[in-house]
Amino acid sequence: MKNLLNYYYYIVTDRINMINHNYYFSYLNNNFCLYRFDYEIKNQDEIGKLNMYMLYNGYKVNKIILNKDNSIVTRNGNHFYILVLLEYNSKRLINFKDIITYNNRIANINILNRTNWLELWSKKIDNIEYSIKHLMHKYRLIYNSIYYYIGLTENAISYLRLVNINNQNISICHKRVKVKDTVTDFCNPLNLIIDYRIRDLAEYIKSCFFSRKMDVLTIINYLKTIKMDNTDYIYFYIRMLFPSIILIYMI
Repeated sequence: MKNLLNYYYYIVTDRINMINHNYYFSYLNNNFCLYRFDYEIKNQDEIGKLNMYMLYNGYKVNKIILNKDNSIVTRNGNHFYILVLLEYNSKRLINFKDIITYNNRIANINILNRTNWLELWSKKIDNIEYSIKHLMHKYRLIYNSIYYYIGLTENAISYLRLVNINNQNISICHKRVKVKDTVTDFCNPLNLIIDYRIRDLAEYIKSCFFSRKMDVLTIINYLKTIKMDNTDYIYFYIRMLFPSIILIYMI
């Protein structure tokens, strides 16, 4: 990675720390991470545009650094990487306050949009049902419980069809948000998308439950402080019903 940093970013450093396929280092009193880009390469332009939008409008996000070819993505062997300046670099774990203050309503931006839950979830179920015969022998425990989670997802889909409400409460959200995420994780520009603003809150609460860190009283108190309209509550319930934490490991 030293040669890559030198050639593509004109950065010379001797101390690089590899954690989970990502490379962390310091240069000129700044902290950086060379993240491995494991998403579809076609999304790189939209990721760059969203990062620029957020930086311009003062959002809390770490900055993507372009390489010498004016691209956000750099190839190294069979993998792609994106260099990020860690302006928000902290090992502090995120909390409800971080999520609530982050998910401010936005408009007039249509990149990395993930609000089409009906289509996305239906495809997810189709893929899982197609893979069931492979799961049967390799992952017997998953196979024995998979129809329970398929049922939950189908119920969530049916509620979406039933309510048929146009939700205008769109926000910058995260693909994944977990109770063990740090501030650095939370500000990672590769983990950001556009979705309904209650997405992060619902996913964080589900992560608390599965991590055995569920404090119901704290959750209720935070829900009381959030200005949610009827549409938010409906979509929040549907998102809570959708077993996202389980399904991401099933295909």
